[in-house]
Amino acid sequence: MFRYIFSFIITLFITFSLQAQIVCSNASKIALNKKIEELNKMKVDSFNVFQREGNIARTFLDTPYLEKTLEVGKKEELIVNFVGFDCTTFVESVTALNLLFNNNASIRNLSHYATILERLRYRKGQLSGYGSRLHYFTEWVLDNQKKGILKDITVEIGGETYDKKINFMSTHISSYKRLINNDSAVNAVKVAETTINQNQLSQIYIKNISSVEDKIQEGDIIALVTKINGLDVSHVGIAVEKLGRIHLLHASQSSGKVVITHKPLAEWLKNSKMNTGITVARLN
Repeated sequence: MFRYIFSFIITLFITFSLQAQIVCSNASKIALNKKIEELNKMKVDSFNVFQREGNIARTFLDTPYLEKTLEVGKKEELIVNFVGFDCTTFVESVTALNLLFNNNASIRNLSHYATILERLRYRKGQLSGYGSRLHYFTEWVLDNQKKGILKDITVEIGGETYDKKINFMSTHISSYKRLINNDSAVNAVKVAETTINQNQLSQIYIKNISSVEDKIQEGDIIALVTKINGLDVSHVGIAVEKLGRIHLLHASQSSGKVVITHKPLAEWLKNSKMNTGITVARLN
């Protein structure tokens, strides 16, 4: 009961404080409204927050993969896109819908959804330029943990700490159009990198995933730790159970759509040349 009340209070708070103007195409508005109607019929508000995350995620299977949906226009705006996702916008969209269904049905609409999305996507829940977006997924987890929305459980379920300096964005400015000749955004990114580097990084190494798999549950948010210098995470998705094993439900660039891994997560990552392990975050 306390968990439900706490989640309800959190959702009420993030529902009435929209800071940014919404940018949403007519196609996305129609898709969002249809999704809310579908989830109402499924009565997902009767599920706990973990079941709801997994069940909502499954309804997006076969949705097209679409990258750079947040890089529209010359300035940072609150973009709501339901016609396609990359891995991060997929996780954000599912989680925002999950939190939306903590609310009474009468306020399950675009405006309130956008309020929750802003809260998830931006540092301290407020859009204030490109630099305020939680670009690094490690900071996305840290910031949303501070908001009381989720908890990083990586170490708790058997993960180990490791050392790595995170600075990819500030050392690859030319790769990010909105960082070029934008000192304020670059400075914000550097502050974010400092914040990450002041915290202890952790991961469950690939070789150990099978031994802790029973501690991962449907609806957990999984991030793949990358070998790329200066970068924390290269891919994210949502844990789902299939035939008693944990798989990853994610927006896949190679598949061109939202899919569930054909193998359990531990086997799927076993021979990865790009990743070393995973982190696990659980919604409150």
